[in-house]
Amino acid sequence: MESRIVERKGMLLAGLAANVTLGDVESGLTIQLSEQFNTRRSEINNEINTREVFGLSTDPENYNPETDKFEFFIGVEVAAAEELPDGMVYREVQPSEYVVFSFEGAADNAGPVHHYLYSTWLNNSDYQLASSYNIEVYDERNKGPHAADSITDIYFPIVKK
Repeated sequence: MESRIVERKGMLLAGLAANVTLGDVESGLTIQLSEQFNTRRSEINNEINTREVFGLSTDPENYNPETDKFEFFIGVEVAAAEELPDGMVYREVQPSEYVVFSFEGAADNAGPVHHYLYSTWLNNSDYQLASSYNIEVYDERNKGPHAADSITDIYFPIVKK
């Protein structure tokens, strides 16, 4: 599986968030939240990056994927914190170095990327994870959560070992 190392500047994101389990993800809850966000995106007045939508998944400390919930946030980059539409929240992403993997196809194809990161890439690289989140980037290559011709990038924050 191919990867690349990149630097990304910090971002302020505005959007919707929910605490979910992996079972919730498998049953389509995050896709429903994404669809809800897409219908409300125009309510955000200070969006500065109209090309990308960000799916931010943040694990709690000592995360157990079999039982624990994590936060899934879907949103866009904004210029500054200002009054948000009802039910929306901000999330701030600090500048970081990332390893980036791209996957093709439906959203559930993200699972093998995570497996490869933890089972192979981290063990064979000079890096370790810098934090307990990852960012999926949905740009013009992403045709929707069920499209076989979609391409999605996943960014994992890293630091040298």
